[in-house]
Amino acid sequence: MHTDIAISHQDQQRDSTAATWPFLSMAAVLGLLAYAGLSTTRSAWLADSLALLLAYTLAQAGLCLSQKMLWFKHAGQRWLVLMLSVLLALYAGVRAETMFWPPLTTGHANWLLPAVILAFIFATVLPAAMDLEIKRRTQASLATEASKHKVERQMLEARLAALQGQIEPHFLFNTLANTRALIHQDASLAQQMLNHLIAYLRAAMPDIRQNTTTLGQELDRAAAYLQIFQIRLGPRFQFSVQAADDVRACLIPPLAVMSLVENAIKHGIEPQPGDVRIDISASSDAGQLQITVRDNGRGFQDELGSGVGLLNVQERLLALFGEQAELQLQPQESGGVRATICLPATSGSLS
Repeated sequence: MHTDIAISHQDQQRDSTAATWPFLSMAAVLGLLAYAGLSTTRSAWLADSLALLLAYTLAQAGLCLSQKMLWFKHAGQRWLVLMLSVLLALYAGVRAETMFWPPLTTGHANWLLPAVILAFIFATVLPAAMDLEIKRRTQASLATEASKHKVERQMLEARLAALQGQIEPHFLFNTLANTRALIHQDASLAQQMLNHLIAYLRAAMPDIRQNTTTLGQELDRAAAYLQIFQIRLGPRFQFSVQAADDVRACLIPPLAVMSLVENAIKHGIEPQPGDVRIDISASSDAGQLQITVRDNGRGFQDELGSGVGLLNVQERLLALFGEQAELQLQPQESGGVRATICLPATSGSLS
């Protein structure tokens, strides 16, 4: 149903602090200082290299500090630390050249070296800082979206569990009520029906608690339920269940078909005198599963579809599939009602 985005806090922290400490440039600065201390000559390239490398080292260190320190949680704080480190880098670069090679600073304009240092920092450190901030913002957005999906999923699971818990006692009540009604008519037949009911519940109850079931399992339960009901109504009631093997493998919400069958029994078959029947069929076409329950009973009445069963089916289909699934109730020309569930055909998971 949903596409989960799992981003751990550790992954976010590792990715968002991808800036590396400038150990290599720091070593180069120390090497240049050592070379300058041993050399008796003063060259312009040595002075400029030291100034640029020292400035870059300090600016990169400021970038790493702003990204790796956990108390800098806001982008404004990180940019402020970076700007302060850039100013420190500019000052240190200029001071390094004037301190170690003062004669070399008099041959060019005072603004030239600071301009070169700033241009070098903006060409190297600034793009890295912008890239890291973009990554941070992207990760924060993904984490927010993941949290939102997680909350929505938890709410959906809780809602489905509540709906499932609502329909189970409703289903069991109707089944037991049918058994009780038969006791007053034929005790021996009621005993036979009770045996069938116990065997049916023993097979059905473990699967009812699951989030999904196969259509085949649901059709088998429906057939067992109708066999039990057939004992009560006798030869005047007939039913059929038809579905290909590949269709029976599709997943559906538990008790979805049973709700349609119960609705047909209660509102169509029981009140109708004479021969009655229920036909259950299922087919799949173009990735769409269609399950149909037809009865030749009393047809549409005021109370049809107002009970727990059908409302529950509608709620669960809406929660799981949205507009991709629907429940239709239509009158048949020959009498009775045709109830149809349309939903995506899947053998994966509905959760």
